[in-house]
Order: sequence, then C-alpha cells, then structure tokens
Amino acid sequence: MKQPIRMFGIGLLTAGVIMLGTYFFFSGSVNTVDNLTNDELVSIIEEKGYHVLSNSEYIAASVNESSAQSEESKENNKNAESDNSSTDQEKEDEDSANDKEKDQAEEDKPKTYTLHIEEGMASSDISSSLEENEIIDDSSEFNDYMEENDYSLRVQLGEFEVNSDMSLYEIAEAITR
Repeated sequence: MKQPIRMFGIGLLTAGVIMLGTYFFFSGSVNTVDNLTNDELVSIIEEKGYHVLSNSEYIAASVNESSAQSEESKENNKNAESDNSSTDQEKEDEDSANDKEKDQAEEDKPKTYTLHIEEGMASSDISSSLEENEIIDDSSEFNDYMEENDYSLRVQLGEFEVNSDMSLYEIAEAITR
C-alpha cells in the first residue's frame, strides 16, 4: 500500500514542477494592459478603428447633442402649434384649465384608506399597500422608517384607518397601537 501512495505523490510533485517551469519560461513575454502607457493604449485603439475622447471632449459632445435635440423638439412644437387653428387652441385651453381645477380639488382632499393587516404580513407588504393607495409617496422610505424605529416588530393585526395627510410617525403609531 505504501508504494502506490508514494508513486502518486511523486507524480503530483513532478506535474507541479513541470507546470512551474512552464509558467516561468513562457509567461515573461506577454504584454498586459498594466504595462502599457496611455499613449500606447490610445494608438492601439485608434489602429483598430475606434475614436478616443477625453472626458472634456465627451461632455462637450454630449451637451452639443442634447442642445441640438432640444432645438429640434422646439421647432417641431412650433410647427405643430402653427398648424392648429385658434379655435382648437381655445377649446384645449379651456379643457386643460377645467381638468387642472378638478385635479387640484381632488388633490386637496386627503385620501383615506382602510389598511387590513393580516397575520404573516411583512412591513414591506404594508408599505407597498400604502403606496399603491397613495397614502405615502415612497414605500421604501416608510419601510426604512419602520425598521429604524423598531415599529416593524410591533405591528398589530386588524383594520386601521389612515389618510394621506398623516406623517410617517402617525401612520406607524396607528398600526402599532
């Protein structure tokens, strides 16, 4: 039993020595990106047909492109407006004014919601439900608030009346009683 184990060990040692020798003799001539200077990298990239921009050139190009797009959209809007007749514009203005008044009246009223908390609901489920019903603006913010202030451990089962005028503290207090 000693001899097969000894031969296996000698085989592993021999394989390791061969791999080490190969590594030292044949890996010395490889150029890596770390060994090249920026100028050499730029010349290699340009030889392959690419164009290299500095940060300031890139920012200037993107600003010029976005300003050209905004000018085109302004021209398109002006052309579209000139095509419409004045009566159509007056009707649209009246409709939009009426819609804005209705939206403002609806926004002024606080939205109420009856929150049903059942066994096994996570605080993330509760915050998602509140966001879906437009009681809170950001479910992750409310969930973080619940976690940071240890409200998530004290959530009670049942039905709770909440509205959009309530602060995060008031909602948390209401559902933890």
